[in-house]
Amino acid sequence: MKKRTSSRPSWLRIPQGDLFADHDIRLLFGAQGVSMLGSQVSNIAIPLIAIDVIHASDGGVALIEGAFLLSYVLFSLPVGALLDRRTRRPVLIAMDLARMGLLLALPVSYALGALSMGLLYIVAFFLGFGSLIYDVAHQSYLPALLKGPRLAAANSRLMVLDSAASITGPLIAGIAVGRFGGPFAIILDSLSYLASALLLRRVRHIEVPPARADHHAPRVSLRSEMREGLAWVLGHPHLRGNALAALAMNFFAGIANGGVMIAYARRELLLPAELIGIILGAGVIGLILGSLSSGRIAARIGVGRSIIVGAAILPIFPLVLALLNTGIGSAGIALIAIGGQIVAYFGAALFHSNQITYRQLITPKRLLGRMNASMKWVMLLGMPLGTVVGALIADAAGLRAALFAGAIGIIFGPLPLFFSGIAAVKRQPSHTIE
Repeated sequence: MKKRTSSRPSWLRIPQGDLFADHDIRLLFGAQGVSMLGSQVSNIAIPLIAIDVIHASDGGVALIEGAFLLSYVLFSLPVGALLDRRTRRPVLIAMDLARMGLLLALPVSYALGALSMGLLYIVAFFLGFGSLIYDVAHQSYLPALLKGPRLAAANSRLMVLDSAASITGPLIAGIAVGRFGGPFAIILDSLSYLASALLLRRVRHIEVPPARADHHAPRVSLRSEMREGLAWVLGHPHLRGNALAALAMNFFAGIANGGVMIAYARRELLLPAELIGIILGAGVIGLILGSLSSGRIAARIGVGRSIIVGAAILPIFPLVLALLNTGIGSAGIALIAIGGQIVAYFGAALFHSNQITYRQLITPKRLLGRMNASMKWVMLLGMPLGTVVGALIADAAGLRAALFAGAIGIIFGPLPLFFSGIAAVKRQPSHTIE
């Protein structure tokens, strides 16, 4: 009997042992990729709706990101504790469908003449809540499918996937907003969440429900579980340093948030939506380079040092953007801004891919959900406050002042990493703690 061979061309065949040879990993990455692509569309379309359709103030535009992030501050800890009590895939599917419904409210309200900044804030807040639950569930679900070095490789590929979405999404958003208007561009994002949910439904991996204590033993309270997760993060010097550095950087990133950048590019630099999308999407080059080289850089200078170097590069884009003006022309603005984006996103890839893998591998499996949620809570605690400060600065002193204030502050953000001892970490642990 002849051995059955694949009908795929050789260049399409996935090598045996590769991550994507696994059916479930392909589906999980496909769902994440299409969802990331849609999210990039909304990241640009929603601020442009506020700018071009509602004609909101600079401060009002800056507050959109604060509304999105507020739920991360309010609910991260209980979300992490609750997700450690249950399987994650059904949660991922439910959050995709919920976010699809939320986004469809924007084009419907626009068609009915009911679109307002209040509705934008409400949608942004609940969209953030759904994204919080999805992100914590996803970061806790992936280690159930992959171990050790394969997990590190998966996180690096997720950064590459994010990179592809980061260039394609803004470009699609810029074209869609420019041609059809922001409200209808949002439909693209809602469809991406539907596609993600359908892909996740096809994952075959059967999750093992989290182990529960003896039924006769006293039930541990949600508050105690939240406290345990936070204590793990704050008690571990490397996690604590990472979280505090991100807290500082995110506070100042909140001042110079995406809404401020888009408003500055639109109102001060007079750039069309298509060109804004190209500039913001250009960071993908840096993300791809950083993601593909993060392992080699970590092997050469050490995992800890690579995290610190990545964090130090992050503030370049808002600083470069603030220095630009219309005197150099749209072409000059685009070239310089694109260069700044590439360098900043190279740093983002180094920082994120290495620190996410490291914290997943040093945390016991039973604490993964609470660790990820606690890290998000500490990291993002200052960002909504930063967006309020950024809105006040933008209204009082202008968008450029907000960009400068945020960029200069981010420069000092990595200091807690220097004092955490993480620079001494040379390589990633070999496997997740059981």
